[in-house]
Parts: sequence; C-alpha cells; structure tokens
Amino acid sequence: MKFKTEVLTSLVDAEDPVDPVWEAVWNIWAPAGDDIASHYSREPEMVEYERLLLDVYSEFYTETLTDRCVNQASMNVPEEGALIMMDSMSVREASLFVQFLEDKASELSVGYSYSTVPSETMPFRDRVGYSDLKKEYKTARVQSQEPSLDGDERIIWSRYPDALLENIQEGRTKLSSIEEMYEKSETALRNIIDQLDTDSLVITSDHGYARLDSGHTFQISDRQKTRLQETFSGRFESVGEVNAYDLVEEGLVVEADGYYMPLGRYTWPAGGKYSNFQHGGLSVSECVTPRIKVTL
Repeated sequence: MKFKTEVLTSLVDAEDPVDPVWEAVWNIWAPAGDDIASHYSREPEMVEYERLLLDVYSEFYTETLTDRCVNQASMNVPEEGALIMMDSMSVREASLFVQFLEDKASELSVGYSYSTVPSETMPFRDRVGYSDLKKEYKTARVQSQEPSLDGDERIIWSRYPDALLENIQEGRTKLSSIEEMYEKSETALRNIIDQLDTDSLVITSDHGYARLDSGHTFQISDRQKTRLQETFSGRFESVGEVNAYDLVEEGLVVEADGYYMPLGRYTWPAGGKYSNFQHGGLSVSECVTPRIKVTL
C-alpha cells in the first residue's frame, strides 16, 4: 500500500508526469547489480511498477506517452562530440553502462528521451529525419564488436544490443543469453569510445524493449489472449489493416498515429520463431529511452 501511495503522490505532485516515472524506473535499475545476472533479475520489480502505473494512472499510457512519442521523439546530436545510438538499449543496459563509464568520466548525467510509435527503428528514423542527419554529420554504422572507425564521426549507430536480443528465442536453442548479450554490447561500446577522437559523448537509443518471458507479463484472460492473437501478427498493426476497437475499450490496446499497440506487458501465445524480447508496443521500457551524457 505504501508503494502505491508513493506512486500516486509523485504523479499528482509532478509538473511533468514523465519525470517521476523515469525516476522510479531508474531507481529500480540503478545502481547496477553486483553481477550481470543479478542485475537482470530485477525485472519483477519493473513489472510490478508498470502494472501499478497502468492501474492507477492509465492516462500516462493512453495520453501522455502516446503524445510524447508522436511529438517529441528526437535525435539531437551534441554541438561538440559524438552521438552513439545503441539500438534497443533500455534502462537496464544504461545503468550497467553507467557503472563502467563512471570510472572513466569527469562528468556524467543520465536523463531520458522518447522512442516513437510504433517503437521500432525505421519509424524512429523517419520521425527524426535520420536521412537528413546523415547528410549533415559524418556517420558510421557498427555491426561488429570490433568496429573500425575514423575517429571523427559525429553519429555512430550500433546494431547492439538489438541484433543480439533477436537471437534469444523461446523454445529454441539459445544463441545467446541476456548476460552474453550485455557483455558483447559493452565490448562494442567500449571499442567505439576508444576509437573516437572526442571526450564528449551522448549515448542513447532509438527504442528499448519489453521482456515478455514467463513471469514478466501482465495477466489476462484466455478470451483476451485469443482476441489479441487474432488481431496482432507482431507488436503493432496499422489501423487500416485490423479492427481493435474492442481491445482499446477494454484497456488492452492503444491507438496512436494510425497504429494499434498493446499497452504495457500484455502479450499472447505465438507460434514459430518468437523472441521474449520485443519492441513495437507502448510500454515504459520500450518507449522511454535513457540518454547518458558523459565527459571523459
């Protein structure tokens, strides 16, 4: 009850409701755990918070977050230094990155920004005008843990951790664990930083991800699971392609900018290739992205 009261009080008192939500989420994940496995074991705390947030303040999802993701998604390159985009980095990985960066940094701060809807890379790039940014700033794409950079790049887009998360499959041989995913992502980030000729960095992401394995989802009825399964082939659908008005009325789905997306951690059975780590929906962990500013 105390937890619920504190959440309600912080939301009521805040001028901007995203501020206390981000603070609560950051406090779940930071400081980082003593080891990677224990760090990621905090997920149930995140589930509890997101469930409570949806229960006591559903407007945060249906109004505030949808509005911010449509109108305030951004990719701001610092006036000096470089912008490192770690594709699919969530608050989980950000706190671990901060842990190793603190040993190197003379200054470090953590804030937040927004993904877009749906919370996917290509919609985000379209929203922020990435094609124009590439013409204005020298850009590099990193697809290896050991990239080769010139050093004067202003935008670096790393495929990690997203490319690794895609390999962790439900019901199949795991190509990597979440701990291995993080270790490889950190290796890539360290090598990027070491090769850049700047001490001023912003490290952020285009979107995060929702962890939807057993015990980390919101409970719904079998009827609701079936209805969601009938409606969605992925984590979002175009309004013109499906009819999900009844799911919106039930509070399971939100409509924003021409898309239907499940709220929070609602999920449903899926056959074939299926990842427990998904994005495209509307949840705090998918849509509120960390932004780390560091001076080395």
